[in-house]
Amino acid sequence: MLNNLKALFRATTQKQPEQTSGRPVAAGLPTGVSQEDLEGLRLDGRVNIKLIGLRAHPDALFRWDDDAYHHIAAVGHVDLGQGAELVRFYLDNDTWLQANIENGQVLEYKLFDFYRVTHLSDAEFDNLINGEDKQPDSLGAQSIPFASTSDEARTCTYQRVWGNNDSVWSPPVMFEEQVMTTESLTARSVTHHAMLYERTIQDAERLEYLLLSAEDDGEGSFMLVQNVGVDVASIDIDAI
Repeated sequence: MLNNLKALFRATTQKQPEQTSGRPVAAGLPTGVSQEDLEGLRLDGRVNIKLIGLRAHPDALFRWDDDAYHHIAAVGHVDLGQGAELVRFYLDNDTWLQANIENGQVLEYKLFDFYRVTHLSDAEFDNLINGEDKQPDSLGAQSIPFASTSDEARTCTYQRVWGNNDSVWSPPVMFEEQVMTTESLTARSVTHHAMLYERTIQDAERLEYLLLSAEDDGEGSFMLVQNVGVDVASIDIDAI
């Protein structure tokens, strides 16, 4: 379970930037990790990501513009413990690039988009994460049929990555994310109740991910965020 979490999550602490091993810590990054460790990624920077190979696979729900540079408007950080962390770079096109870090070393990157967002009432949010009547396609279910938002009506099925494989339903994983924006260096906290799913893209040797996250922003706003994403190689990241 912990290894699966390490492969996805990254959270920020509320510590202010400080000097570590002679290297300055950029805003929003964990202690001991610099922007150089993260391909130059930083708050208020810009990044271009190449996913040219994805264009050849129309089965993928995730779509990406390889030519554009995007502004990094916010940085999120999740501390998973035991030296494992996630750092999330939120871009101006409603996507986010996540780095999985362990003991200061970046293990992998994943790129997600906010594919669908549903605002919830307090009662709906509580029932989603705590309700006893779990639906077969709800947060934590073994598999999720997920409908495309494109003009082409189709549904893709994703299989749960976390939890007991034999269980029809597994509880979502809760973690805290601290987020800094270009407008304020004071971190705000967001609570996530999340579950990761995956499927193999047809005729491709790569996975597509579905991350379901019931989120509480601590200010009375609740939502279910359905994120679709893919793996990204560090060589395909050009940050300035």
